[in-house]
Amino acid sequence: MSYSHLNHYISPSSEEGLSDAWRRSLSRLGDYTAIVVRSLNLRPLEVRLHGQTADHLLVRISLPSSHLILRVSPEDDLAAYVYVMRALAGHNLPAPRIIQRDLSRALVPFAFTLESYVPGCTAGQLPDGPLLRGAGRQSGRALRRMHRITAGGAGRPTPAGRWPQQTWRAVLRQIGRRLAAPPADALVFGEAERAAVAALLDSPLLDCQQPVLIHGGFGPHAARCTSGENVHLEAFIDPGFYVGGDGIYDLACGLSAAHPATWREGLLEGYQSAGPLSEAEQRRLPALRLLASYWGACRSYMRAEPHEAARAEAIRLIADCRLQIVDCGL
Repeated sequence: MSYSHLNHYISPSSEEGLSDAWRRSLSRLGDYTAIVVRSLNLRPLEVRLHGQTADHLLVRISLPSSHLILRVSPEDDLAAYVYVMRALAGHNLPAPRIIQRDLSRALVPFAFTLESYVPGCTAGQLPDGPLLRGAGRQSGRALRRMHRITAGGAGRPTPAGRWPQQTWRAVLRQIGRRLAAPPADALVFGEAERAAVAALLDSPLLDCQQPVLIHGGFGPHAARCTSGENVHLEAFIDPGFYVGGDGIYDLACGLSAAHPATWREGLLEGYQSAGPLSEAEQRRLPALRLLASYWGACRSYMRAEPHEAARAEAIRLIADCRLQIVDCGL
């Protein structure tokens, strides 16, 4: 079988803005896929490009009785991804099943996983209505169960499985730098709003004594579902860069005003049905929603995507925090 159709050469002078690692992976994707497939002694009927995320390339390998997904990571070491998926599978939570992994870059010049194919579409692709609300409810219940799994620390593990010794507030600052690096924040928000967020990040209100497993970038795009007359949550997909911290941050991301109201209503209902929010969680939720909306508005603006709803929500929550969060120094 030929794999050359997977190779996509992109000139270094193109306007794609891709790193050398991404260009190399794309230009020789077919060659590298062939090496992986043969090393695992697979006999595929068809191999094709399945999709691409912000960090990974996905190749679908069709076998006589099933499909597999080869996840190629040109730059990320996949340590956090593997940690999340193995933890979810170990607690019978919906996730792709990792069949093989190699984070060493010894066989090919990138980390990769081979995992089960998850059918369906993301919740974000469902029509707004009962199906989307149902997807939100199921996602909320599964997310609450996910947040009962203790993580090894705040942030992300190394490929060797070790966790850096850092606080959750330090991780939140790192998230902010990744999602809303200057000058994005100054282009979307004024000086007073930026100062409010900086003060909030210094507040003990955000402290998390026991990090748990988090998705790190949760929303309708992270829930893969199948649907007909009803909807069924098949898997959580595409976790973020940081996967250990405060579970309420995931809930805050999922409740962003950028998402449809039916999704948000279902998500909160499902999350609380699996365990009501404690008093401390109720206090942290508005503050983390503020951060998620603030960073989400900046990221959407830099990607030329709609950002107005998230910006308006962040400004509203800043006003609420001035009255309700006494430790943020505003």
